[in-house]
Amino acid sequence: MNLQAQFAGKRYQRQSRQKVGAKVAHSRAEFEGIAMLGVFGPRDTCGRVTSGLILSVLVAAAIIAIAVHYITRSGSSSTLGGGANSFEIVHETREEVAQINKQREQMGEALRQKGAIGRAMAGNTVAEGAWENQVSRALRDCGDIATAIEAFHRDVSKWPVEGADDEDVRVDYLYGNAGRMPRFAADARASWGDRAENLHSYLVSDGPEKKAWYDYFKHTFGRFKGWKGPYLPREEADPWGHAYVVSVSGFAGGTKPGNHVWCLSAGPNGIVETPPSSDQLLGDDVGKMME
Repeated sequence: MNLQAQFAGKRYQRQSRQKVGAKVAHSRAEFEGIAMLGVFGPRDTCGRVTSGLILSVLVAAAIIAIAVHYITRSGSSSTLGGGANSFEIVHETREEVAQINKQREQMGEALRQKGAIGRAMAGNTVAEGAWENQVSRALRDCGDIATAIEAFHRDVSKWPVEGADDEDVRVDYLYGNAGRMPRFAADARASWGDRAENLHSYLVSDGPEKKAWYDYFKHTFGRFKGWKGPYLPREEADPWGHAYVVSVSGFAGGTKPGNHVWCLSAGPNGIVETPPSSDQLLGDDVGKMME
């Protein structure tokens, strides 16, 4: 059906061109006749004016006829029920629809990608917020432990460097009563030492039960300084489920006076990477340096 309309349109255009050519030829002949009239006709002024007027009228009529013909032909071509122009319009419309669909798909894909990026960014924001909260809590806990150790020192006049069972034994570090024991990195192991005691024995209860009566006696009668705890209101693991550690070897009277006193969380990886000999945190450790 489209091919028939296309052929009909082309045939109509060819016939229209032939009609226009005939009209132009006819008008040219009339023009030439009038021109001859003006040349060979009356040579007086009135005759020449009359011939000029007739010539002008015929030329104008010819131009109007040609213009009307083209206008009529354009209207007819548009109402042929299609023809070549109709086929081209349909073809262009299909291409435009295809292009719009392609743009729509591209836009949808771009929106999906932006949505994925937005979700990832939101996830990162949530993760960063959780990390900040965990670090803040670990720092707060380390601060509480440090404050408790300082209060212990004020009351007892000693740092917790003596063994809970035997005061003649020196302690390298203390560990919390809650959570899993963290591991020590190879580079930090030697600096931390091997002898360890539980924080609970110093900051929550006053040593082993066999010493409790003696310390209670000192505190009650006030004859000399004694333990007035508990100094630590709560015992908790760090935010990642590990026990806190304190390098008490750096205190006065400790095993390694050149060390710093760190109260540390091993961080997410559960490995203590900061040696007490360092004045800066290493790895993902979180903590506070007391001395």
